[in-house]
Amino acid sequence: MIQIDYREVNGIPYAEVVDASLKDQVLPIVVFYHGWTGSKDRVVTIGVELAKRGMRAVLPDQHLHGDRGVRLIGGEIWEIVANNIKELPILKEEFRSRGLLDETKFGVSGLSMGGISMYALFNQYPDITAAASLMGNADPARFAKWTISSVWMTGATQEQCEALEAEIEKNKAFLDAMALAKHPEHINGRPLYLWHGTADDKVPYELNKEFYETIKDEPYAKNVEWHETPGEGHRVPHQVFEAVADFFQRVFQ
Repeated sequence: MIQIDYREVNGIPYAEVVDASLKDQVLPIVVFYHGWTGSKDRVVTIGVELAKRGMRAVLPDQHLHGDRGVRLIGGEIWEIVANNIKELPILKEEFRSRGLLDETKFGVSGLSMGGISMYALFNQYPDITAAASLMGNADPARFAKWTISSVWMTGATQEQCEALEAEIEKNKAFLDAMALAKHPEHINGRPLYLWHGTADDKVPYELNKEFYETIKDEPYAKNVEWHETPGEGHRVPHQVFEAVADFFQRVFQ
């Protein structure tokens, strides 16, 4: 039976999804981050798939979301990603202190904003064993510039678009520091699963595929794998969740 426990550490609410018969054992851990306006409860599906394969899924509510929610204005994404970078060690230490952490089997994944966070976390922390990004982007500054002419800015005035562009330029150094695209050697041979739908209008397939094509022949990217679903928009089909769970099960054997 799959068990879902709701917990909190240092103000971070999270759901822990695990096979009840294994819950007190040291298992591979995968931290999975939800998307924009989402919550831990919205990604329980992937948690269940991971738990069915003998892993412990940790689903945090990100800053300003879920049980931590306030009214989002629309420009907080990079604050949220940066906060995830700060908070991941807290989550990891939680399981270390409970005697449930295998340092060699600690993964991170996420979809949309969570997939963008995964790239930033993989760039920052060499102790992440393996990772999977669904509908993500490895270059925050390029993605931010892309949004100016995307559906995200539907109805915006020219002045608002120009203000956003100026804000991106002002914060470019901050965004580039998070960008795995700027430091791809940080992959360092670690297993990395990338998936995108080709018709995504919220996080561009083209930029993500371009990143993969740029790195795929490099020695540090020998364990990076690309997957795509033709015609799929900004949603993750259940089969992809199953495939991601299979990926982590394989690399954590």
